[in-house]
Amino acid sequence: MEDLLATGLLKSSHGVRGEMKVHSYSDEYAHFFKLEKLLLRNKDGRERTCLVEGFRMNGGELLVKLQGIDSPEATKALAGWEIWIPRSSAAQLCDGEVYVKDLCACSLTVGGLAVAKVVSAIDGPQALLLEVETPDARKYLVPYMAQYLGAVDLMSGTIELLAPWLLS
Repeated sequence: MEDLLATGLLKSSHGVRGEMKVHSYSDEYAHFFKLEKLLLRNKDGRERTCLVEGFRMNGGELLVKLQGIDSPEATKALAGWEIWIPRSSAAQLCDGEVYVKDLCACSLTVGGLAVAKVVSAIDGPQALLLEVETPDARKYLVPYMAQYLGAVDLMSGTIELLAPWLLS
């Protein structure tokens, strides 16, 4: 089974024919237009695969029409479900960019020593927040910003922590 990435979120209905607004986690839209089916997951972990009838832009907003979803009432059942797609179908990364999923497999290091493990990520008001857990099971939020974090090495699974005081 191919590695999957959460790439967006189904939002509210648009119009009366079953189209739904889509929030792209990357603010990129081009990769969606190549998709023929979507794996959807809700907060309870339930999954549903839907065939795509089409995507289109409406102003600056992405809309999707899913097969069998033909009314505003039908869209309500899918509002809030995440869109998961194969990594190979996701938006291409630019230099210096990483997928959030890959950060969640890393450890924070200070002077080459692991001081915490990234356990999840949260969208913050200014930046992504990495939720990290120290060996003594304390949890902290570390902003994914240049003044706090240095080198990210996905091959070794490490992120350099420039501000160790964030874990105190």
